Amino acid sequence: MRSDLVNQLFELGKVKGFIDQEIYYVENKNTEISVYEGQIDKYNISEDGGLSYRGIVNGKLGYAYTERFEASTLEMLVNEAYDNAKVIEVEDEVFLHDGSGNYQAIDSFNPTLSEVPMQEKIDFMLTLEKELKAFDPRIKNLSYNSYDEVESFRWIKNTKGLDVQDKVNYCLAYAMPVVEAEGDTRTGIGYDISNDFYKLSKSRIVEEASKEALSLLGAKPTKSQKCPVVIKNETFAQLFSAYMGIFSAERVQKNLSSMAGKLNEAIASEALTLLDNPHLPLALSSSSFDAEGVATQMKPIIEKGVLKTFLHNLKTANKDGVLSTGNASKASYKGTVGIAPSNLVIQPGVTSFSDMIAGIDNGLYLVSLQGLHAGIDTISGDFSLQCHGYEIKNGKIGRPVSQITVAGNYFELLKDIELFSDDFRFSIMSSDYTGSASVKIKSLSISGE
Repeated sequence: MRSDLVNQLFELGKVKGFIDQEIYYVENKNTEISVYEGQIDKYNISEDGGLSYRGIVNGKLGYAYTERFEASTLEMLVNEAYDNAKVIEVEDEVFLHDGSGNYQAIDSFNPTLSEVPMQEKIDFMLTLEKELKAFDPRIKNLSYNSYDEVESFRWIKNTKGLDVQDKVNYCLAYAMPVVEAEGDTRTGIGYDISNDFYKLSKSRIVEEASKEALSLLGAKPTKSQKCPVVIKNETFAQLFSAYMGIFSAERVQKNLSSMAGKLNEAIASEALTLLDNPHLPLALSSSSFDAEGVATQMKPIIEKGVLKTFLHNLKTANKDGVLSTGNASKASYKGTVGIAPSNLVIQPGVTSFSDMIAGIDNGLYLVSLQGLHAGIDTISGDFSLQCHGYEIKNGKIGRPVSQITVAGNYFELLKDIELFSDDFRFSIMSSDYTGSASVKIKSLSISGE
């Protein structure tokens, strides 16, 4: 990325009449490997990226972007942003960040990851498939598997003094085996993630994916009831992530969140503390700055059940007369600025999983929820989701159950949380990078046979 071109761009913008200007530059490199029946099924290396340009002129914020940032595109960016600003009718105040703030140093890049020979990564996946199929004769094949390696560079610079950069990388390996016995078919998933290839554990993936899938063989519906429910750590993280939009200040200001007017009020059980932690080592969404270049900060969103903050970018913070929380987001360099959390951490408890279920005479342990986007209402909080898991009988995990539906209200569920266990884990399936421990809910409605 050439700094001289950025300076030329800013000079052209100044001549055009832009008061403040900013560039948002991204480079991404992705590697994907999957195998099938001992052969490479997919091998793909892709690179993408580009630059967006924003500038303020006549009190309006113009915007343009390009995939190829070179001398020939500078004038196009300025002219397009200028024309875009002229047609904007929104009267909201616009501004760019001046670079002030305490920026936490975060080391999220491991240069040795890309140096690992590609054949070693391919061999890892071939061996993973082989070990999975050898784990149990009821494992018939893998419905999907993948090794994903991501490297990303981001640079934000403006004419007000902001100049920040970060570089991150990580690798993820996962597999989904298909198990079958007596005409019953089930699937499982196991995964591991790191920014050090040699720390990925095949044995962890194999055991995790296989054991859950095998244990669900023979699952049948249970009777309809209202009972105590334990939700698996990763599964609760996915459910929680699906509702995270309610904490966006933008939605609150547009009256699209039931959290409006509830700051510093109890909205959940005292057992629930939710942190937005952008400085967590080796986590996928860690960064010292957000999409507007504002310094990020670790903060409680919910603390012992009390709502402590909404998530803000510069625009929403200005409307509410507060400081940005450092949660501005962009889906890509092309995208406009929105709001999103970083690493969401639901604080675990100190009770073991076995002790948590020991006091349940009759209940359910849910390990999967389907239809999280179609089956929930983020305004009312109501949800109705297909699920599967296990009965809990006399404080022990019992037979597997499936073809059942769990229904309730999210806001009531938050208040009915009794405790979290100590088995914290991040979920790779949640829309935000969310981690939780398994959680015991006082009761939920189950529809079965």
